[in-house]
Amino acid sequence: MSTLIIECSDMAPSSRLGSSLQDHGHRLDVRRVHRGDHVNANTIGFDAVLCFGGPQSANDDSLPWLEGVMNCLRSAHESSIPVLGICLGSQILCRALGGQVGAMPDGPRIGWAETELTPTGREDPLQRGLPWRMSNFHWNRECVLELPEDAHTHAKGPSADIQCWSLGTRTYGIQNHPEIAREQVGQWAADDTDLLSQLGISAGELEDESDARFDEFARLTDRLYESISLLLMPIDRRSQVVAKLP
Repeated sequence: MSTLIIECSDMAPSSRLGSSLQDHGHRLDVRRVHRGDHVNANTIGFDAVLCFGGPQSANDDSLPWLEGVMNCLRSAHESSIPVLGICLGSQILCRALGGQVGAMPDGPRIGWAETELTPTGREDPLQRGLPWRMSNFHWNRECVLELPEDAHTHAKGPSADIQCWSLGTRTYGIQNHPEIAREQVGQWAADDTDLLSQLGISAGELEDESDARFDEFARLTDRLYESISLLLMPIDRRSQVVAKLP
């Protein structure tokens, strides 16, 4: 079986995380819904479902693909198939499961900011090997405001905003961007110059800070990718894949 990758923008592919999944033995089935690719609620044939980011709003019901993605994520969760949403994907997942999404309380957050694990997050296997506080990359106008019933917060941002959450043992959402490659920082800055200007952020300073922070960020997110890969990997295939890794 394959791992379903839902991409909502050409600017926000699965990137480094997708490459890591392949390195750990996942066969990716990539659907670019913004380009017209179809997803449906029948997810039984997939090992896992991941949904990535984009500039759209999770509350924009005029998006022709939004309902289908919500149904897909809801179905995967209800079928106990591992699910991970990142940024917009986390917000869509939250809505699909009954939570609420809206504008970030302190306005958009662009660039590097620290996230902190909650007591729940410190004990969760997905966060194993990560520091309690670390610098993550953000590009968000909206966020999860209210979690689905029985969900738990694993990490918070500088405004106590929800940065990582889970529902049950197989469904996770991450608000920041652990998947990004270094070159995406400049690409996103060039694509969103109006927002940078509005926030008084210099693209050059953002690049300089990214140069200073990215090596450590990559080292830590590589650990996260391994945890994600093993969480999403069916138990009967883990030993076969690990045996092949150097």
